[in-house]
Amino acid sequence: MAELKKMEDFQYDIPVMDEPVIGPDNEPKVQRNVDLPQSPKRKLRNISLLEKAIGFLLLVAIIGIAILTIQVRTSITQMTNQITETQATIQEKEESALKLEQQKNELSKADRIKEVAKNKGLSDNIENIKKVK
Repeated sequence: MAELKKMEDFQYDIPVMDEPVIGPDNEPKVQRNVDLPQSPKRKLRNISLLEKAIGFLLLVAIIGIAILTIQVRTSITQMTNQITETQATIQEKEESALKLEQQKNELSKADRIKEVAKNKGLSDNIENIKKVK
C-alpha cells in the first residue's frame, strides 16, 4: 500500500500586537534581472556580425534560387512552345507532301498519259516501243 508522506510541522510565530515589528531598514534593495520585452533594435544588438552576415547571405541565396527557378521554368515553357510550333509545321509539310505525291500518282497513270497524247495529236509508234523485263 502507499504510505503517506510525512509533512514537516511548521510553527508559526505570530507577533504580539503590542510589540512593534522592527524590520531591517538597512538592507540594500536588490534589482532582479527581469526579462522585459525588448525592442527589435535591442534584439539586433545581441546578434553578432557573423550571424548577421550569414543571415543576409542565406536570404540572398533563397531569393536567387527563387529567381533562377522562375527563369528555368520560363525557358522550359518557351522551348515547349517552339517544339509544338515546329511539330505543327512539320505535320503541315508532311500533309502537303502526301497530297503532292497523290497528285503525281494520279497524273502519271498510263491511261491519262495516252489520253493527253491523243488530244495533242500524238500517235503510238509500235516500232519505237521496247519492252524491258
